[in-house]
Amino acid sequence: MTPLERAISLLKSKGYRTVRQPFGIGTSTYSFDAVLTAEQSLDLVLLQDTTLGTGERIRREVVAFGRSLDVLGSRRTLTLILVGQPLDRAILESLSQVCRVLPVGPLDADDARLRDRLAVLLPLELPDAADMQGDWSSEVRRRLSAEEARAANSYLAAAEQGEAGVRFELRKRVERALSGAIA
Repeated sequence: MTPLERAISLLKSKGYRTVRQPFGIGTSTYSFDAVLTAEQSLDLVLLQDTTLGTGERIRREVVAFGRSLDVLGSRRTLTLILVGQPLDRAILESLSQVCRVLPVGPLDADDARLRDRLAVLLPLELPDAADMQGDWSSEVRRRLSAEEARAANSYLAAAEQGEAGVRFELRKRVERALSGAIA
């Protein structure tokens, strides 16, 4: 499987679907190596293999496509994923004026960096609350210095009672500080 195919496969597994190509906007038609769209958002993702063609051709196509979307008043977020050899810095800067650019670069067959490079497009995976172990207050106490822990212990105890407990503790501390300043 090529790096481009791996990127497409990863995005499809996370809810993206392929858009039929070539597609037209007005009198212009556009074709990229792959175009995906998200089902839950307005993301429009272009994938381009930089080992085929020139960086300048890619820049012209993407800039023209982005401008066409602007003329139509599209609200879609345009992202370009560049798989393969790095492009010239000037071309990348020009592309970044039109869309979000995610250069993946060359990847080995077992390279795990692909997921990291595309993380901004992937849904956030949160651990299940039932799977989380440990006591948050003991974790906080463990990370505090001895001096900080003495000052924070009453707040940590109050936090066990929720927002009202923390408000009461804060009010008590402020009143204590003000009574000392007034006396």
